[in-house]
Amino acid sequence: MKLQHIKRCSTHILLILLLFKLGNAQALELMFNSGFQPSSHMVTTRSSVGSIFVSGFEDYLIDVSSRVDIEGVDNSVSAPNDWKNDLDRHPNIGNFSIFYEGGDSTMRHAKIIEEPGNSSNKILHFWLKDANVGGYKGRIQAGICGNNNIYEMSQKVRMFLPSDWNIIRSSSTITVSWMTIMEFWNNPGWIGDDHPFRISLGMHKTDPSSNILTFNLKADVKPDRWWVEIWEEHNSDFSIPVNQWMTIELYFKEGNATNGRFVLAVTPDNGVKQIIFDVTNFTHHPDDSNPDGLSCYNPMKLYTSRATVDYVKNHNGVLQIYWDDFALWKDGNIIFE
Repeated sequence: MKLQHIKRCSTHILLILLLFKLGNAQALELMFNSGFQPSSHMVTTRSSVGSIFVSGFEDYLIDVSSRVDIEGVDNSVSAPNDWKNDLDRHPNIGNFSIFYEGGDSTMRHAKIIEEPGNSSNKILHFWLKDANVGGYKGRIQAGICGNNNIYEMSQKVRMFLPSDWNIIRSSSTITVSWMTIMEFWNNPGWIGDDHPFRISLGMHKTDPSSNILTFNLKADVKPDRWWVEIWEEHNSDFSIPVNQWMTIELYFKEGNATNGRFVLAVTPDNGVKQIIFDVTNFTHHPDDSNPDGLSCYNPMKLYTSRATVDYVKNHNGVLQIYWDDFALWKDGNIIFE
């Protein structure tokens, strides 16, 4: 009888866990996905010389625009796969665009190109040769802003660091503490909000004698002109690979010190998924008594100092990142599904 009772209890527990998992899976809403395949293409949205668009083997920009966009439908993946109708017109999403802030196409660009060495695949290419913002920093960033009721979200994207990054890794003289590749604004610091807050994901080189890049995650508030850190996490165990695709998955949940959460996982191709960060802490401003969701975030970014941009350039390289297979979910955690 005792054994039967134990078996029944175990069965009930397994059933409860299964129902919980199914319920959570049903709550997940895939809002958008794309692999940047045709007919995805780039267009100019703001330019000092007018809209100039060239379409052919590559879709690219040839002007000095400050902001560009992606349009079209990626028929290599199932719906929702329309950059305008599914992403920009989603009821909880504002607008997607790529922002440079300054410079021209000789200094920086974002292009949809053929993946080097793989003619059957298209990717999004961030290329940063010069400090395009006032001569003191470099910026290329995708942004999804004007969102509403995004209290919980997940993202997946593939990232590839070309061999130019070995210039930084092999250097025995420099460190890098500012190299932002994603950023989460809850809320932005440029719109006059009373409670500006951000979470920044970066790649660091903390020791000039080391030959590895590592991930860093921190949260800041902005009480006046300058940002002030409220928490920070650094993972020194995982060495970010160069010349190898990796899948980056993240989960964001708005909350306070006890229920806010940010999780980041990385899976190198032919490797094992590794949890880089699993943070329980504020994911909104601590003084905000009525947080209203993730209003703006940068799903892909390349943002750093002039010193780092120039160091790579002076050693015959260019800072570059390849991105592929971008997907965005609402109301659920894809990492532990």
